[in-house]
Amino acid sequence: MTTLSYDKVEVHKSLCEKIRRAAARAISEGDPWKKYNIQSIPAERVVRHCYNPTTRQFVKDETIVKVEKEPFTHGAMRHCYRMKKMATPPQSASNHRFHSYGWSRALNYVAKCYLDENGVPDTSREGSDAVLTDIILQYEAAHWANEFNKSDPPRKIDFIRAYAMEFVDRPGKPMFAVERFIAGSDSYGNGFLKHNTNSGYVDLETRRKTPQVFSAHSFYASHGERLVADIQGVGDLYTDPQVSSFILYVIPFLHWMH
Repeated sequence: MTTLSYDKVEVHKSLCEKIRRAAARAISEGDPWKKYNIQSIPAERVVRHCYNPTTRQFVKDETIVKVEKEPFTHGAMRHCYRMKKMATPPQSASNHRFHSYGWSRALNYVAKCYLDENGVPDTSREGSDAVLTDIILQYEAAHWANEFNKSDPPRKIDFIRAYAMEFVDRPGKPMFAVERFIAGSDSYGNGFLKHNTNSGYVDLETRRKTPQVFSAHSFYASHGERLVADIQGVGDLYTDPQVSSFILYVIPFLHWMH
């Protein structure tokens, strides 16, 4: 086995163990969304669009989900909804037995949609393309995370895998970006944190070094072509990044490091 392949195996083992511990904590703590009674919401048929970074193509399949009608939080451009999805999709989303079976044990997800100028889910082609682009960029961020881990930092990092979900039975068939909900806290006792943004914000309260060094590393490793920012998550399991190529975004991070 070559040194490079050995490094990849060790990084994979480390990340799998990190995710396993996070899952074990989540199970021991119970369902953090139990009080919202999402399992009582009617199920919906959806089409998943899963990105394959090797072929650079999206692969589709069907499943069913339960989503709250109102967002639990929002930003300037998107609404975020609590969602539950079965771990294993049914063979047919039209099999109504699955619409009421085992939802109390279903996994928690966050579904995010872009808003149009009227403040409602964007059902345009541009809105769907924006979601698919976000999924591709999250995989690109995961690529730079792997490059960062190859340098053997004190703390390895990873990005949650995301995919697009098309609500085919809703008017306009809106597209949502979907990823697992990150619960719990890190080894410092912190919950979900935003460490930096693509507009120059850098967290100076918790002052975690790993997220800031990773952002800078992505810039130098890509020879100035890319900068992964908007680093946020629990511990070093990150989500919903932004990938930019503008040099002005690296200045705040370099300033913070010095």
